[in-house]
Amino acid sequence: MIPKEYRLKRMKDFEILFKEGWFVNDEFLTAKIWKITPEKYPKRDYKEDDLKIGFVVGLKVSKKAVDRNLLKRRMREVVRLLLADNKIRVGFMVALIAKPNMLGLDYKEIEASVLSVLKKGCLLK
Repeated sequence: MIPKEYRLKRMKDFEILFKEGWFVNDEFLTAKIWKITPEKYPKRDYKEDDLKIGFVVGLKVSKKAVDRNLLKRRMREVVRLLLADNKIRVGFMVALIAKPNMLGLDYKEIEASVLSVLKKGCLLK
């Protein structure tokens, strides 16, 4: 499980991320990334050294909640290990969005896809 301080949970935060951020694409995964600027949203409790990460697996990927939850758990585990090794830069808000062709992948392929997207977004240290 990802520590609470790194979780992107509030709907308003997702709305700001999708309004302000930019996309980074991979074959199996898309990331929406936003550099946190606290002065732009003074009512929110953002800080320059925050890192918030959310995971999105929609109904287009699979109608079965079991399959969607499996993909989210695997993506969370990859990110959790990166956070434990302190390999992700802070000051960003990120949503990792699964594409439909991600469904049949094993853990190593998901890990490679997450690393690829984070590297393209210049989020890896």
